[in-house]
Amino acid sequence: MTRAKKKYGSRQTRFVPTREKRAFADGRPRKTFKKFPFDETPLGFLLKYEMPVVYNILQNKCIDTRRFHPSPEVVELVCRASKDPTYKKPKFRRCMNEYIANGLCCKRGKVLTEGRKAYYESIRRKKMEAFINGNRKKIKIFKQQTFN
Repeated sequence: MTRAKKKYGSRQTRFVPTREKRAFADGRPRKTFKKFPFDETPLGFLLKYEMPVVYNILQNKCIDTRRFHPSPEVVELVCRASKDPTYKKPKFRRCMNEYIANGLCCKRGKVLTEGRKAYYESIRRKKMEAFINGNRKKIKIFKQQTFN
């Protein structure tokens, strides 16, 4: 049986005790997930591209950026404190529950593709337009104060 691969001194997969030996060709044992960097987990990907301000706050809080993985409680607090509407989505809750259950381990990491890039740019543009429309009076007052 092959040994678990290590990265930065920690296992890349979760350990599942089995009685029988398995062949290498059988692949990873059932109910084990590979560890991914935080920004490739569903929650990290969502935060990075739909809530970038929250993601940057969490990343600035972390000392070691190579092994950036905030605790679920901290993520929950920072997201709740932000007024971002993404926090109220069912998609966020699903990703958060999966992160609480599995941590950095997930079935498949998410990577930014061309289609996803266009989708997230459109979301960012719509959020910015909604923010500007909702705060038009405040922005006008702020401009008058800064230029006078």
